Amino acid sequence: MKIELIYNKEKYLKNPDKIDTLFKIGNNILGGIVKVEEGKIEGDDCNLYGFFQDILIGIAYLLSFGKSDKYMSISKEEIKEIAKIYGFPIKNIDMAYTSSLSFPFNKYIFEFNKNSDEMIIYYYNDMYIYDNHLGKKGIIKIPMKEFVKNIIKLAEDYINFIKKHNNIWKEYEINFLEDRLRDAKKYYKERYGEEL
Repeated sequence: MKIELIYNKEKYLKNPDKIDTLFKIGNNILGGIVKVEEGKIEGDDCNLYGFFQDILIGIAYLLSFGKSDKYMSISKEEIKEIAKIYGFPIKNIDMAYTSSLSFPFNKYIFEFNKNSDEMIIYYYNDMYIYDNHLGKKGIIKIPMKEFVKNIIKLAEDYINFIKKHNNIWKEYEINFLEDRLRDAKKYYKERYGEEL
């Protein structure tokens, strides 16, 4: 299942704090503005640095079975609360994490099913507009290996891009993101025995 993060790189150079971004997994739009009646799909404000920071921290946390938690700032109680509000049927709170992925009004819970080796993504996209309703929720299951490989590739592309334009983020910020990328790759190798 293809994972896409679509944004205009030239516009990003002018305002890296937020950029219209479309986040898709397969045909599912998890982040972005969708106006069904008008047939419009466009990006929603997103801080891409925050997106990659959160998703890489979450991957390392889940692949390490909770050992890599020094950067996790979300408690299990918060995950339970979000699951309750949005009706997400989380099975194993110990193998879940949550983030907005730096989309201001969206909610995501990522749950790792170790037995089936699947990432289960529960999402609420606040800017999905249909039948005069605002917001859409859904559940996507994707093999964990496939999910991680896709995200690692997107993260590497993003990091290479911001390094090329070193006036976007400070060196220590880039180093922090590279460290989170290394963590995700390390725990991927530990679980699957192969390098990314």
